[in-house]
Amino acid sequence: APPPSLAEVAREAESLGKASHPKGDRPDFAYGTAGFRTAAEGLDHVMFRMGILAAIRSKALGGQAVGVMVTASHNPVQDNGAKLVEPMGEMLPLEWEAHATKIANVSDDGLAAAIAEIIGAVGANPAAHAEVVVGRDSRPSSPGL
Repeated sequence: APPPSLAEVAREAESLGKASHPKGDRPDFAYGTAGFRTAAEGLDHVMFRMGILAAIRSKALGGQAVGVMVTASHNPVQDNGAKLVEPMGEMLPLEWEAHATKIANVSDDGLAAAIAEIIGAVGANPAAHAEVVVGRDSRPSSPGL
């Protein structure tokens, strides 16, 4: 069977996001040098969407591993955060911070369109292999995120 189309994959991600990781009316976030930081209970949809963006980034880099780090080491214990890490441990390039902010904040019904738009903007091959590595700190909220 042929691989699913970009539209099919984007719709499936949107459907899963709505069912299991909805943004709902949560406030918007801005991705910065430290990624996203806020109270941990508000990060579920952000983590789900950062996993999607990490896979897109990996595809754009020809399948190189991209990391999703769950940490807010210098913040209060009730907080947590998410940031993407490049294949050699570098920070996410500045131009990708806008993609992170967009995908984190788009409405649940707009996720499929945002995924397709980002893939098109960065020239990622949807059929390419992606590798995503997840790391986390020891905060009580980290395993659930």
